[in-house]
Amino acid sequence: MNLTIVSQISIQFSVDLLQKLATLGVILAATWILSRILGGFVSKTVGKLSSNVARQARRLATYLIWLIGILVGLDQLGLELTLLLAIITLGGIMILFALRDALSNVASHEIVTTYSPFKIGDWIQVGELFGRVVDITWMDTILVTPDNETVYIPNSRITRSIVTNRTTPEGTRISIPLTVDKTLNISSVEKTLFEIGAELSDELVPDSKPEVRLTNMNNHSVELVLLLKINNPAKDGLITSEVLKRAKNRLGEIEG
Repeated sequence: MNLTIVSQISIQFSVDLLQKLATLGVILAATWILSRILGGFVSKTVGKLSSNVARQARRLATYLIWLIGILVGLDQLGLELTLLLAIITLGGIMILFALRDALSNVASHEIVTTYSPFKIGDWIQVGELFGRVVDITWMDTILVTPDNETVYIPNSRITRSIVTNRTTPEGTRISIPLTVDKTLNISSVEKTLFEIGAELSDELVPDSKPEVRLTNMNNHSVELVLLLKINNPAKDGLITSEVLKRAKNRLGEIEG
């Protein structure tokens, strides 16, 4: 008699367990289908604004649907939902605290890739650092400086700093100051500077022309500025140095 009761209880337990597992399977399958449908709807709706924003919105919607589905499924297995939520919340807080720096970089990566203040190949300035963007990972934005040094900048620093993107379709304008003796013929000096700028045409934006402006004058000297639009902002220092060397030699000949 006792064995019969135990057997019946065991069979009933097995049947109940199989029913719960079957229910859990149906819930997870429904969750998968719903996440696909809702994710596609969100992506299509938000995609009109931005493909990057749409991708992030779809990912968030999918995670939310799966979280709800898993909680409902576990509730069907007889687990105490309140206790389960408390455990998940506590575990989540501990994980967030332990990974706060990494998560900050990951979140910043999403901001950078979504709003695209720069892209791979652009020359950017972040604080004291200047270089060409060669990669944007989940953790870092990687630059190569004009000195061919590789710099890894945490993405969280990117979003907290003022970022100057010096890559533009119109090129980067550089200003090269020169001070010449007032006794020199200004027209001759300007002609010489225009010639130097023309000689560097390979480094200049197509169809751009050098400009010369007089910025100051006193009893002994005249201050001028040569303005050039260059293709590669990393060559700012190199081009400036070349202009100054040629100007020194040419203007010396005029003075002589």
